[in-house]
Amino acid sequence: MITDILSFVVALSILVFVHELGHFLVAKRAGIKVERFSVGYPPKLISFQWGETEYCLSAIPFGGYVKVAGMADVGSDEVTGEPWEFPSKSIWVRMAVIAAGPAMNFLFAFAVFAVLFFAYGMETVISTSIDPGKDTVAASAGLRKWDRVVGVDDNPVTNIHEFEAALNVAAGQGMRVDVDRDGQILSFVLPPSSQERYGLTYLLSSAVGAVVEGTPAEEVGLQEGDRITSVAGVPVRSWDDMREEISSYPDQTVLLTWIRNDRPMETPITPAARSVGDSTVGQIGIRPYTTVQVGLGEAIRMSAGSVYSSSRLILDFIGGIFREDRYKELGGPIRIAMLAGETAKLGLRSFLSFLALLSVNLAVLNLLPIPVLDGGHLTFLTLEAVMRRPLSVRQREFFQQIGLVLILGIMVLVTFNDIQQIVYQRVVDFFQ
Repeated sequence: MITDILSFVVALSILVFVHELGHFLVAKRAGIKVERFSVGYPPKLISFQWGETEYCLSAIPFGGYVKVAGMADVGSDEVTGEPWEFPSKSIWVRMAVIAAGPAMNFLFAFAVFAVLFFAYGMETVISTSIDPGKDTVAASAGLRKWDRVVGVDDNPVTNIHEFEAALNVAAGQGMRVDVDRDGQILSFVLPPSSQERYGLTYLLSSAVGAVVEGTPAEEVGLQEGDRITSVAGVPVRSWDDMREEISSYPDQTVLLTWIRNDRPMETPITPAARSVGDSTVGQIGIRPYTTVQVGLGEAIRMSAGSVYSSSRLILDFIGGIFREDRYKELGGPIRIAMLAGETAKLGLRSFLSFLALLSVNLAVLNLLPIPVLDGGHLTFLTLEAVMRRPLSVRQREFFQQIGLVLILGIMVLVTFNDIQQIVYQRVVDFFQ
């Protein structure tokens, strides 16, 4: 619990600092007086004055703020018309100040993802088994389900990342694909086509991507690239079939067979017993993913894709939040704290990945058009630009009260979800 709490405070403090730094830098650049920069909410723990700005570290870590001169909801209500006040600036400057917070969170996530991809490489599925699907270019060329791609235009292919790179180079111009079909190498020519991936989809075969240290798989000598063919005499081809068979034998010795470099191998293995929910299953300690190194340019491209895909997933979730009870999946501070603690225990890479994803979440949610959030302020400024006058104080207060009720309602909901799904369940498990 202590690890969870400390990890949560560290994660939130970093993301709040990044977010508020965006507001701060753009406001300073625009010549707006910043009265206070606070990480956390009062009471203040540490503060010091530097120039016109007071810098604070406050006790409540659930956010922070930049107090800008003349901005009624976060700064002084008194507006004197001085050029360094927020209302004295053009609408576009004010929009830039407001949007800078979420933008900084996006930029932070992008930078973290890029560093992680470049430093650690990327995870990719080692399986290159394919399914051409019906009525596709690949199917018409003669490719079949479970063909394993081993080469593209004389370039060897050992994982999905390499295959995707080869497909990008081809870009619909046509290519030759070499596949392993039941031990026989066959070649097929795919003609030029605008069909995405020539109609190919990927299958997760029983190929080993990584072996976890200190597990039964390491003890019997399984290696990356081994393709498991049977478990306890039952033939397997897909990862799901293999996992289902292995899970049926916790702490029981079974015969495992696999192929390594076209050579069949076998050995007895005893899957370790693991508790998953209310069941006990067998696990041998293998994963379908492997890690490949990428260059700086590729790391940057993949980082941009990660930020975009993460944002899309969040928006898709928000769009369907009231369908099929998906609101029950919303997590609050307890769940975030648990995830922070779990990723911190797994190491720096996992914790930084968690930070990047949480930063994207913070950016997207802050841009929602809810008063009291940055998106609400941007909505007010957009209305001001359209109407050529700002909303009245009374109108702003009305909408801000609605926004405050919405935010409080969401906070109650996510806290209830946390208590029901995490705290309550742990209490029940404890007394059982």
